[in-house]
Amino acid sequence: MLQIKNLSVSYDHKIAVDNLSVEFNSGQIIGLIGPNGAGKSTLLKTCIGLLSAYSGDIFFGETNLKKNRFRIKQNACYAAENAELLPYLTGEEFLKLIARIHKLPEINATVNFFINLMGLEEKKDELTVNYSHGMKQKLSAAAALLSKPKYIFLDESLNGMDAPSLSRIFDYLKTEAENGSLIIISSHNVDLIRDWCQQVFIINKGKIISGFDEDEMNRLKLEKKEFLKKYINLINS
Repeated sequence: MLQIKNLSVSYDHKIAVDNLSVEFNSGQIIGLIGPNGAGKSTLLKTCIGLLSAYSGDIFFGETNLKKNRFRIKQNACYAAENAELLPYLTGEEFLKLIARIHKLPEINATVNFFINLMGLEEKKDELTVNYSHGMKQKLSAAAALLSKPKYIFLDESLNGMDAPSLSRIFDYLKTEAENGSLIIISSHNVDLIRDWCQQVFIINKGKIISGFDEDEMNRLKLEKKEFLKKYINLINS
């Protein structure tokens, strides 16, 4: 479980997250959706420890992020929309480097698995500086998932990916959730959030303004246009 209590984050004299409290249960794929500047990225970056200036508390299980940031980072991953890659390594070299940093066993087999998952077989020997945006997104997601973390934060990192790759990634994340991982996806893609997530939270102006539980999401998966209407009405109101 990830529990957030009275979290507030400000920068440049602006409130990005405003006294936000919410609980995310493990074993699920959870969606965060909201307009630009709503606070989604700030929320996820704070949870992963990339932003340390905040008030309130963030608990991973019983562990407070403030008291054990290193332990949290060992068990969590974060993939952003604009990935920072090492431009003069090939895709395969980059993933092997990440695997060595994590001290993973069977590095070659693990890296090959994620290369195949992301559909990068034909590009694995190409320098990442020459990768397209979608390919960079795939490589960044693969690097984040290599260590099989318990907490997975995907912050607009699925943008630009092709449909076959997204289908494989969904199947993989679904299995990881069934095995007890907590997966939080932030995205503007209404269809992806609706179809992938068991719970969805709408965030605007730094606050959670509404949420849909698993039963309601199962219904909205069948009534596809209704989810979009509900989302737009909530944001406009």
